[in-house]
Amino acid sequence: MRYLLPLLLWSLLGSTHALARSLVVYCSHDPDACELAAQTFQRETGIETAIIRKPTGEFYAQIRAERANPRADLWYGGTIDPFLQAAAEGLFVAYRSPGVAELQPWARRATERSDYKVAAIYRIIIGFGTSPTILTQKELVAPRCWADLVSPAYKKEIELSNPVTSGTGYTILATLITLYGEDGAFDYLKKLQPNVVRFTQSGTAQGPSVARGEVGVGVTFVHEFITQKLAGFEVAIAIPCEGTGDALGGMAILNGAPHPDEARIFYDWALTKPAQELANRTRNLLVPAHARAEIRAEAAAFANVKTLDVDPAKFGDPDLRKRLLARWQREIGDSLK
Repeated sequence: MRYLLPLLLWSLLGSTHALARSLVVYCSHDPDACELAAQTFQRETGIETAIIRKPTGEFYAQIRAERANPRADLWYGGTIDPFLQAAAEGLFVAYRSPGVAELQPWARRATERSDYKVAAIYRIIIGFGTSPTILTQKELVAPRCWADLVSPAYKKEIELSNPVTSGTGYTILATLITLYGEDGAFDYLKKLQPNVVRFTQSGTAQGPSVARGEVGVGVTFVHEFITQKLAGFEVAIAIPCEGTGDALGGMAILNGAPHPDEARIFYDWALTKPAQELANRTRNLLVPAHARAEIRAEAAAFANVKTLDVDPAKFGDPDLRKRLLARWQREIGDSLK
């Protein structure tokens, strides 16, 4: 059995024709989770699996552009809101996997609400990661609340992600709207803007940025900071005192997928208990959707934190999402140029 084709080879080939017998998976999970899932699935099923990784916003745009001639079979991992938007546009096919019955109630509900076009495969929590070394050097106290982040003391010390390209960034935007209301959230973002050193394209950047001491404060999903702590870096983690947002990870089969049978096999496999527990073998620790999947202690510590009612159906609505992203670009993004 051949090994997983590296991303470089994929870019050189530029076509799925060279992978006529292969499953092609677009993955917006963390890189180690993408690779481990593909390698394990290929080993266990004998189905050659090529994986390509990009942030959710980029894949959403790409899948829309390729809708007349899909180049991939399945989209795996990444925040569920762009999945729901893509589903509403007819980019996915419904598939009622028998594995849905084994999921946690929150995952079953989300999957059923999508008419089985999108499966919820994990849950992740927004939090703050800080570098104790950097904050001590600058005589700053670690933020504990959303309200703390707008203090002038944190000028050019905070890193977030761009909601136009990043599902993480959109989850943060949805969280702030849930907390403050839409106008209040944009007023908050304008106050926060002087403190933001950059809005990154991907929501996975904040963990390494804080760990390397490039910024004192990062805002992203907690597991990105857990990853750095497990790698030996000094990173402190806090859940915002007002409550925080969470997001579900999605999975869907593309409408017109070149290999629909293999895509359904992967889909069923990804919902199994062993596949859901693969994250425990990485530093990418999540709350799995499978009801009986084991959770490592580092992830379990954040499984029941205080969360706001960030409605994935509401914020996954295509019209609302487009309007909010256009407003963010107009009022925040364009001012960064």
